[in-house]
Amino acid sequence: MLLLALVAINTYISQATISKLTALHSEIALATNTVTALEEMHGNVLKAESGQRGYLLNQNEAYLKHYNDAVTNLQASLSHSQTQHSIVPAQARLISSLKTLIQTKVDELSATVRIAQKGDFARAVAIVNAGDGRENYAEIHRLFEEIKSNTNAIAAAQVTKLALITKESARNLSVFFATSLLLLIGLFFLAKLNIKNQRTRELEMEAQNDRLQLAVDERTKELSLFSDELSRSNRELEDFAFVASHDLQEPLRKIMAFGDRLETQAQNLSDKQRDYLYRMRGAASRMSRLISDLLEFSRISTRGKSFQTVALNEVLQDCVDDLNVLIEETDVVIDIAPLPSISADPTQMHQLLFNLLANAIKFSQTRSSPMVSISIKPVAQPASIEVEGLSNWVCIAVSDNGIGFDQEYAQKIFAPFQRLHSRQAFKGSGIGLAICRRIVERHNGEIAAISEIDKGAVFTVTLPINNYLISIKQ
Repeated sequence: MLLLALVAINTYISQATISKLTALHSEIALATNTVTALEEMHGNVLKAESGQRGYLLNQNEAYLKHYNDAVTNLQASLSHSQTQHSIVPAQARLISSLKTLIQTKVDELSATVRIAQKGDFARAVAIVNAGDGRENYAEIHRLFEEIKSNTNAIAAAQVTKLALITKESARNLSVFFATSLLLLIGLFFLAKLNIKNQRTRELEMEAQNDRLQLAVDERTKELSLFSDELSRSNRELEDFAFVASHDLQEPLRKIMAFGDRLETQAQNLSDKQRDYLYRMRGAASRMSRLISDLLEFSRISTRGKSFQTVALNEVLQDCVDDLNVLIEETDVVIDIAPLPSISADPTQMHQLLFNLLANAIKFSQTRSSPMVSISIKPVAQPASIEVEGLSNWVCIAVSDNGIGFDQEYAQKIFAPFQRLHSRQAFKGSGIGLAICRRIVERHNGEIAAISEIDKGAVFTVTLPINNYLISIKQ
């Protein structure tokens, strides 16, 4: 910025100096041209007067040629002199007076020559001798010398001024050169210092990057160890869940088997004993279903299949077929909108839609005209899902006109074993919606519920159609 300002100042000074020099050169040229023109007119006056006198005294027309040439040059000089002027007013007035005298002198010479050409030489000579031509010429000579002296003085002053301006220009150039040199030296050292600082920053950045890389490597190693430990723990938990479910199912099967045998002899039991038997068999059956659901819940992430293109219309139709008996019993009306194909686990999509549809039918069956609808609309990626590589999001809504629930329980219902109603009112293990949430999370989506008591419920599932980063939650 400083260099640009310096260049701008120097440019302005240079232009001002050039303007001054141009004006001075013009003034000097004007003075020189004026002196030259006046000297030429003075010479022509002398030639014209000499030619006139030679012709009058010798009556030889050869002198007329010199006279005519001199007069022609004088006329041309006088015409040209109309453009001659001076920047000094007093000098201009002197030049004007000189031109007037010269014109008078030319007119006098022309008059005597014309008389002589008519043959009256004596009269012409008498006019010359009697006239005041000598005084006229003396005045012309005096004015010429005065103008010449004044012009030389003006020219000398202009030359002195030119020398001063030239000296000033040289000084300005020297100052600009010295200032520019100092500025360039300063810029050089600043650039050198900047390069040094830049190199220092680069070394600091490299050191910082090395430290960060070391920290990342250590963290990666820790995460790798943690991942290995987590994988081992998951395998152990899966093995434990399988063994536990198998070991728990075995005594349950025996309890149910002995219960079946006792039921064949129910006529030998008292009413109280039969009630105990029915309660025992019901509890064993619920325990069996609960163990199966828990095992299914634990396997969502560990036993999920690879994602593939899944036609949701076909999956939903299979769910409707599986629920056909319940649909006929409840006389529910199901309205299904066309669904797209998405990248997903086909088995888990069946579980998801089956649980949502069954849940909607179950809580609508107490209505006189139960109705369930499944709709879909395109949406933007939810702000809560910060995952790249997912596109074409859709929101699938499962609505019913059932009993609904208080909105304050909207998150609670997705936790395992959370029930808002008694088992006597509505059957179920309380883990179906928890399974739905685990499935949706594995598919990088989100699930939510909106409801009011006695005004039905709407369960929304937001999923990407193109699920590229499918391994994140598997």
